[in-house]
Amino acid sequence: MINVNWIVGREIRKRRKNLGLSGIELANLVGVSQQQISRYERGECNINIENLHVLADALETNLICFFIDDVFIGKESF
Repeated sequence: MINVNWIVGREIRKRRKNLGLSGIELANLVGVSQQQISRYERGECNINIENLHVLADALETNLICFFIDDVFIGKESF
């Protein structure tokens, strides 16, 4: 079974680090606690589409980036 939470969380962490944001800074941008950001990044909890949209805006990307992964789409699709 695919762990979607883990895949999305890995992408959140990667994009946060690429922007040079700390967990606290991202949390402040999206209005959640730093602990909640950590839970998202570790794939420990579900994230609803509204919160994911807010995170995408804060991470300067769009929703689809969280689902572009070899698990979802084969490499030959690109």
